Amino acid sequence: MNKQSIPRKPAIAGAIAGLLAAAIGAWYVSMQPATPAQQVQAAQPAPQASAPAQVAAMSREQAVQKLMELPELKRWADRIEQRSGGKQHGALLEPDPRPRAVNGQPYYQLTFVENGEESAQAIASFLVSHANGDILVEDDISGELLSLDKWRLGLKD
Repeated sequence: MNKQSIPRKPAIAGAIAGLLAAAIGAWYVSMQPATPAQQVQAAQPAPQASAPAQVAAMSREQAVQKLMELPELKRWADRIEQRSGGKQHGALLEPDPRPRAVNGQPYYQLTFVENGEESAQAIASFLVSHANGDILVEDDISGELLSLDKWRLGLKD
């Protein structure tokens, strides 16, 4: 065993655990109904920054919620829970918080994973447009970005 890899394993495991905890927390919060105060606050426009910046019409939390509402992800999450007896869960992770540019437009990068106690297994990677919530799916073999409809055509249950 390489002596240099020993200290890295706990660091990597800790980083993954932290990302998983953040993703599960974000998913949990997104599934909770908003209080009237939160609805009013959400309806108010965000204050403008002094430097001109492109403001996202869709927040990260809205992007997570939009993905978790997809019937395919709901079905996967249900199957994971049933198969594992509730020990594993479906979750969304944000592998990189920086937006990914596609045709000059920013997208959130989110990956649906099977989340277990010791590891997370990636199932599918999605991009959600900051501007309008359009969803793209990244083909895990070719790296090609597919529309949601084209991706669905290739799904096998």
